[in-house]
Amino acid sequence: MRNTLCLALLAAILTGILDLGSGTAHAEKLQPYSQIAWKYLKTLTGFGPRNFGSSGYLKTIDFIKEVGGEFADEVDVQTFDFSSANGNALNMSNIRLRFKGTQKGPAILIGAHFDTRPFADEETNPALQSRPILGANDGGSGTAVALALARYLKDNRDRRTVELVFFDGEDYGAKGSGENLLGSTYYANQLRLMKREEWPYCVIVIDMVGDRNLEIFKETHSLKSAPWLVDLIFGAAEKMSMTQFRSQSKYTIYDDHYPFIGLGIPSVVLIDFDYPNWHKLTDTLDKCSPESLFSVFRVLVAVLGKI
Repeated sequence: MRNTLCLALLAAILTGILDLGSGTAHAEKLQPYSQIAWKYLKTLTGFGPRNFGSSGYLKTIDFIKEVGGEFADEVDVQTFDFSSANGNALNMSNIRLRFKGTQKGPAILIGAHFDTRPFADEETNPALQSRPILGANDGGSGTAVALALARYLKDNRDRRTVELVFFDGEDYGAKGSGENLLGSTYYANQLRLMKREEWPYCVIVIDMVGDRNLEIFKETHSLKSAPWLVDLIFGAAEKMSMTQFRSQSKYTIYDDHYPFIGLGIPSVVLIDFDYPNWHKLTDTLDKCSPESLFSVFRVLVAVLGKI
């Protein structure tokens, strides 16, 4: 009996050592993506503000398509028209990068908005409120992490197909105008025209995930829509000692996950809504860090293999 217990204990210790070694090796393999994501963010902010119709906006669309052409199996551009309340006719674009899984079945959708706020309406100085923001964190960080995932998924396929969708028009309209979430709303409405088996298995939206002092809490719409997915994400973060992910719930946020919740698709958003530079001209690259981007990237990679 004593020998049996000793052997069992030894086996457990060895298994733990092997798991630890495997985890360490995997973390080292992923380490280059810290700078890859950061480089993408620097490129995006180098384009300047990326609000609808601007030079930076057009360069961003071309850049996402260029990265997709290099790494993805398929690149789809979904164009749509939107008529604003002030009479502007807008032609917008969602961009989808598709990575085929090793098995059949509905895809995992990871979404991020690439547009930035056309006005800094959270500035206290009225003279500054009409200027477009750079959006290093708000618009840039989620896009950068998704582009890094595109590079990773090129050579690391999961069981499920993964679709990286870059939404337009999330930040277009003024407060209370209802002219927000334009790209994700259009994308979700198009799903209504498709067979349900063609809908995503689940949706994970990443928005404002580059803040130097990153704190991601469990968002309440997400908890109601997909508690199992929230548990999976935050459980993976805890296992890897990612202190940027907090176990408490905080905030009810209408982000690009919300239109998919309306369809009954399990959907969550990862966001730091305590970001002090939100919708301000001070939302610049120096407020972000590669460590924050990488923490979200690592958690997403871990989760993709478990869904």
